[in-house]
Amino acid sequence: MLYPGNARKVLLSLLFFGALGTPGCGSDGPGECVGDIRLVPQVINGTEMPTYVPLEPSQILAIGDFKGCSGTLIAPTWVLTASHCNLPEDTAFCIGTDPGNPDQCIPAAQIIPHPSAAVDMTLVELSRDAREVLADVVPISIMTEVMDETWIGRTAEAAGYGETEELTRGKRFFTAEPIVALSEQFVTVDGQGQRGLCFGDSGGPVMVVASDGTVRVAGALSMGDPQCRGEDQFTRTDSWQEWLESHTGPTAGGDNTCGRIDLAGRCDGNTAMWCQDGQLSTETCAEGATCGWDESQGSFRCITEPDPCQGFDSRGGCDGDVARWCESGVPKSRNCGGCGDVCDRFATTEGAYCLFDPCMGLDYLGRCVGNVAQWCSDGELLRRDCTQSGQSCGYVDDEIGYFCRD
Repeated sequence: MLYPGNARKVLLSLLFFGALGTPGCGSDGPGECVGDIRLVPQVINGTEMPTYVPLEPSQILAIGDFKGCSGTLIAPTWVLTASHCNLPEDTAFCIGTDPGNPDQCIPAAQIIPHPSAAVDMTLVELSRDAREVLADVVPISIMTEVMDETWIGRTAEAAGYGETEELTRGKRFFTAEPIVALSEQFVTVDGQGQRGLCFGDSGGPVMVVASDGTVRVAGALSMGDPQCRGEDQFTRTDSWQEWLESHTGPTAGGDNTCGRIDLAGRCDGNTAMWCQDGQLSTETCAEGATCGWDESQGSFRCITEPDPCQGFDSRGGCDGDVARWCESGVPKSRNCGGCGDVCDRFATTEGAYCLFDPCMGLDYLGRCVGNVAQWCSDGELLRRDCTQSGQSCGYVDDEIGYFCRD
């Protein structure tokens, strides 16, 4: 068994010094919280409903379960998943209105892996039109525009029926995460240590809002962080559109419905999105323009003048320990660090906000407070009084950090 730095420090402490103390943070005297109050519900890890892409309820039903892998209905009789799932010939694709009980199962007519073993993508042709089994289901079309470097930093939303933090499976969850890398084969998103895809989510979709305002499947989950909280790689659909459409036929256009996006809209990187007359509109800003608050339109648009929102939209972002967002052209902020919290860009359904930080900003490397070593392990603040072992607190190495030493 391998131990990362923080786990090794905990192990050393247990082996040589017995039980660890876990003090409350009140003794450290956190300062007063300063700034605007944002009253939104906090959602940690996965969410039962999408929080970013404007999926209609009928499209949510298109994300289904293979009882061990996930998949997406991309056409009435076609499901996209991953080749490494090694689906048996008698597999069935299960969907349903209950996210924890996909009870309408459609047997596969044939399973078609991509001809290259290097491409982790499989199409499953269903024996029946999915709409005959579940009348309300609407397929989610694949991404047909080429994703380039301008997509890095934008937000995507992934989904699947895989393992949760409670170690249960078989219920559909969503997670909104930033796109951090693109290669010819993969689109990569990052859960930033807070959330991510896990065992059983393989083959599930990552979805984006395309330039035409429609939600598209940008990839199928191929591989990910073993801790289920880091970077996950999805095999891109735009790179293999020709192969996909050689089986499914031409990709149908999607509905550009608004979902949670209102007239005020928001910015997705350098792309403005807003809802008008029940339809989602998007605009990618040209060179010399940026997405920001347009007072004349009363919404986020591409502007060339200074942005009164200082680059933050209604979802906002983290400026160090400060949460910043914008409401109707008025910039708002809250100092999370002042009250012992941390700013989390994707902690809530509405965007950046302050979350309680029991570690008070420390990581596993920790620090010395006098002769007491303090560090963070699995979200818990731990400490060891080195005087008890006749040692002194100091820096050990880049793996252990600050700890008791001779």
